[in-house]
Amino acid sequence: MKKTNNIFIILFLIIFIFSNYLYSNENKVYVIKKQEFQEINRWYAGYIKKALDKASEDNACLIILELDTPGGLLSSALSIKNYIMNSQIPVIVYINKNALSAGALISLSAKEIYMSDGSVIGAATPVYLNGNEPKKAGEKEVSAMRAAMRASAEASKKNIRASEAMVDENIVLTKKDDGIDLNNKTLLTLSADEAVRINIADKKANSINEILELKNIENPKIINIEKESYDSVLSFLLNPLVLSILMSVGIAGIYLEIKTPGFGVGGVTAIIAFSVFFFAQFFSGNSSFLAPAIFILGVILIGVEIFLIPGFGITGILGIIGIVIGIFLSFGIQNIAIAVFVIFISLIIDIILIILIAKFMTKSKDFKNKIALESDTSGYHSSISYDDLIGKKGIAETFFRPSGYIVIDGKRYDAVSEGEFIDKGSSLKVVLVEGNRIVVKKSNK
Repeated sequence: MKKTNNIFIILFLIIFIFSNYLYSNENKVYVIKKQEFQEINRWYAGYIKKALDKASEDNACLIILELDTPGGLLSSALSIKNYIMNSQIPVIVYINKNALSAGALISLSAKEIYMSDGSVIGAATPVYLNGNEPKKAGEKEVSAMRAAMRASAEASKKNIRASEAMVDENIVLTKKDDGIDLNNKTLLTLSADEAVRINIADKKANSINEILELKNIENPKIINIEKESYDSVLSFLLNPLVLSILMSVGIAGIYLEIKTPGFGVGGVTAIIAFSVFFFAQFFSGNSSFLAPAIFILGVILIGVEIFLIPGFGITGILGIIGIVIGIFLSFGIQNIAIAVFVIFISLIIDIILIILIAKFMTKSKDFKNKIALESDTSGYHSSISYDDLIGKKGIAETFFRPSGYIVIDGKRYDAVSEGEFIDKGSSLKVVLVEGNRIVVKKSNK
């Protein structure tokens, strides 16, 4: 009986070891599924990076990127190009319909290119929108794109002259030397058959399975990477206009918090807006925790300058620098142009918002009381009316930013200035009383 048990244990171990061996030798193929006519943007660059990292961690033998794109941001395309070229797992691009502009650069960075019937690749000159009209970018941008295409073609051993002709219409191609005729007025765009013939694409294929058959990969385990619901949310949040609005709301919230006593709606709004802003930046793959840490430090320094230190000096300047650096770092060095655009738009929106908030504050009698969620009421004296205080003078016990405390005839009252910042120890005069709201201004002793 004992001998029989030992035999079963040995057989179990043999089966276990053999199954593990088979599992470890599976031909795992990661397929990054096509997004219909997907724009190359920051979200897509982060999406590709995440998929490549996942395939690498899972020891895949091959990654297939199924592509259908009209192009997009050059900075994002360059990021994807670097991710693909640095991948430890071979990456194949499967052009299933379109690889135009930035899509052509991404395709050439892969080890191999397969194209479906009816697909095209090319037209990769950088452009910008002038109103509603696309205009060719300057020579600097064209030169950078041409160099990137050339470097990618060299690395993947593709037709270098043809890759450059996709960017620069001044390049002339001949059938004798380059496999295709092209004059000096037209950007090169190739069909699947043309791309294979002149060594831009490797082969034609009309499905993932057909590619695997051409690659002689037996018994592949296909793992599809597809867009999930949170990807749609992240894609929306990373829109430059949305980021501008989030930043504007956050800055307006800080302004509102400074202008009102206690911790209120402004502070909560700022925390939510900037949390969402940095959340989106972090999950785009371009940012780290360093960016929000520097930003928060900047906010703290400005708070110290406003509430604890009179005047405006080095602490406030360092705070502003910290906020700006934190925002720029969150975009990543390759997206500086987007960062400048987002900050510029947000500043315009904030000017409008702050003017509206200031007008609302001056017109609303009960604004201060309604907006405050929590305030320090120590030493606060409540009565039916403070009308007898009108015209009386006192001393500012705290800084007014614009709220603070005034001492009149030995008693401490919660008050608010007419909007100006007042230093501690200043002589003040009560100019208006509305219910529990005491309004003061500076007075000459």
